Amino acid sequence: MGIESRFAEDRSQVAWWAITVVVGAVLLYAVYEYLGAFVLGVFIYYATRPVYERLGDRLPSRSLRAGLALVLIVLPILLLLAYTVAVGVRELSGIAAADLSAYQETLRPYVGDAVLGSPRELLSSVLSNPQQIQEFATPETARQVAEAAGGYAGVFAAGLIQLFIALAVAFYLLRDDFKLAGWVRSALARDDPAFVAFGTAVDRDLKTVYFGNILNAFVVAVVAAVSYNALDVIAPPALSIPAPTLLGLLTGAASLIPVVGMKVVYVPVVFYLFGLSLLTDPALLWYPIAFLLVSLAVIDGATELLLRPYISGRNLHVGLVLFSYILGPLIFGWYGLFFGPLILVVAVHLARIVLPELVHGEHVDPAAVGRDPIPDADGSVYEPGSDEGDADAVACEEATEGAGVEPDARDDLDAERARDSEG
Repeated sequence: MGIESRFAEDRSQVAWWAITVVVGAVLLYAVYEYLGAFVLGVFIYYATRPVYERLGDRLPSRSLRAGLALVLIVLPILLLLAYTVAVGVRELSGIAAADLSAYQETLRPYVGDAVLGSPRELLSSVLSNPQQIQEFATPETARQVAEAAGGYAGVFAAGLIQLFIALAVAFYLLRDDFKLAGWVRSALARDDPAFVAFGTAVDRDLKTVYFGNILNAFVVAVVAAVSYNALDVIAPPALSIPAPTLLGLLTGAASLIPVVGMKVVYVPVVFYLFGLSLLTDPALLWYPIAFLLVSLAVIDGATELLLRPYISGRNLHVGLVLFSYILGPLIFGWYGLFFGPLILVVAVHLARIVLPELVHGEHVDPAAVGRDPIPDADGSVYEPGSDEGDADAVACEEATEGAGVEPDARDDLDAERARDSEG
């Protein structure tokens, strides 16, 4: 009877494991299909969490706090886009009233006489004689235009879906992260303080790295705005930089774009200045060259290679953070800017807490959270109790004490989050 009962119990366990594996595989597949959106959502969560925590004493509702924190992060981006559109409309209005006669001789061999008149005259001609459009609107041309428009619409719709998923992930993490943390500690970690110490250390450094991206974008915007305005002061009268302050703000926002980053802003301006100098006076080519050098060396080079790793990874090795930002987008694509640092943080704390004990066959010690896998040049290592290791030691102690916290212990978890924020 005992053997039959044992066999039935084992068979039941196998069945439950099979169901768990199937459900887990389906969930992993769903996350993999939209991995970029989920990673972006985690980034938005950590970027807005300091704002969310600041609102804790003012708004009792967690949902309201989460929504307001996201709005406070998204609102500056929307205002920047609105300002950009307003400046663009103003510049286009100026072009519509402009006369291109000064450039006719240079542009005529390439674009012909039809395009060289006043834009207002061209628009008036099309409105007065719409039949002339039919000369170009052949069925083949219409089909190509429709296919291109459909492709762009599909890409735009996919981008909106990804953005919606990312914002939803960030919102629910902000609102219910204490439930997730409590479930992990009580159901998975149980009495294993090393597991909790590892999770606490990863959480702390991800907060530093991801919020550091926002700080880096702000620093880049300030540096770019100051640099562009300084360059505009010494610019020849015919080569003034259009809206230098706006270009600086856009450069800071573009620093969050993977792979291309700030180049999406200043490279078109370089081409614009080069073309304008060739059309007006080739002797003025020194100015676009100076603009390019300042953009590459000061705005893009110094901020990307020096400031970003330092701001984003104050608790991590600067070189490792730099490589995570370089290799992440190259390996994983657009979301690698956020996924690379995540992998780095997890790998570093695995090396600090888990790997040495696993290699030597010892029990995993949560105090290993302070160990540094990369010692300094003088042979000193990153140890708990030192100035640099105090944060890790405190995190380890809090994590060890917090093992086994029940999911409904909201007050304790909120207090711990507040202590971590103040630290």
